[in-house]
Amino acid sequence: MSGLGKNWRKKRGFHVTTDDLETDWTPHRPAPFGPSLSSNPSLDLGPGPASPIMTNDYQDLQHLDNEDNGHQLRQAPPPPQRLFRRLCSGPCFLLLSLGLGLLLLVVVCVIGSQNSKLRDELQALRVTFSNFTASTEVEVKTLSSQGGSVGRKVKSLESQLQKQQQQLSEDHSSLLLHVKQFVSDLRSLSCQIAVLHGNGSAASCCPVNWLEFEGSCYWFSRSGKSWPEADKYCRLENAHLVVVGSWEEQKFIQHHMGPVNTWMGLTDQSGPWKWVDGTDYEKGFKNWRPEQPDDWYGHGLGGGEDCAHFTDDGRWNDDVCQRPYRWVCETERDAAG
Repeated sequence: MSGLGKNWRKKRGFHVTTDDLETDWTPHRPAPFGPSLSSNPSLDLGPGPASPIMTNDYQDLQHLDNEDNGHQLRQAPPPPQRLFRRLCSGPCFLLLSLGLGLLLLVVVCVIGSQNSKLRDELQALRVTFSNFTASTEVEVKTLSSQGGSVGRKVKSLESQLQKQQQQLSEDHSSLLLHVKQFVSDLRSLSCQIAVLHGNGSAASCCPVNWLEFEGSCYWFSRSGKSWPEADKYCRLENAHLVVVGSWEEQKFIQHHMGPVNTWMGLTDQSGPWKWVDGTDYEKGFKNWRPEQPDDWYGHGLGGGEDCAHFTDDGRWNDDVCQRPYRWVCETERDAAG
């Protein structure tokens, strides 16, 4: 193409080169008949009227440019659309799909492998936790069993210690009572010896087989009588059925009478409870069993329960006066002679 055509294209804003025109422009126009303008040195290109040949060339060139532009606009798609068509056509699309499939397969395999590892680790953790829980439960049960065994042993030892302390206290009280009784027996024996030698008064001593305690003499029977018969026997001995005035006297009598029912000098046959020697019952010492006296009539012997006696543990109870129990007589030491 001539330089005029190139300059015109630059002025019009087109960037299509001559090579493009030669490549894309399919119809080949023959060269103009006659000598070319550029090869004739004698041709005057100065100002003047345009020749018919040049006018025709210009019109043909303009027409050619219009056709070329239309042909390029119709046949040359935009670059992105052309790239997409190339990628989506033929073997390229197949290879791309195959690559994406392989990539997805690799991703799935990796995720599956990781998931399998996580499941194995979770199962191992579950087994470890289960074993730990089982061993902990066994240890707790063992400790609880040992703790319970130790607790039972401690309670058993405490119970044994309490029993031993109670037994020791009882033995101590019994020993003191024996010592007092030994001193009383020794005094009575000394008094009797003095009477036999004529160096003392019989009024200052307890009779033979009587026991002295805090200025009084006591006699304990070894057989049984009803309450009225026992009271009569004591009066014949210049004494009366025992009257308990203190806890010390209670322990002294309980120690010597043994674990048997024994009459005492307390009765309510005439109404309220009274001691046979006139001692005030309401203000005096008492040692009844729980819920006693009850004056029970269900014994089948007729009447109520009007006479008091010591039970096997030393506490008091009211009973039918006709029952044959042992008894204890009491008298003042000075009145015993």
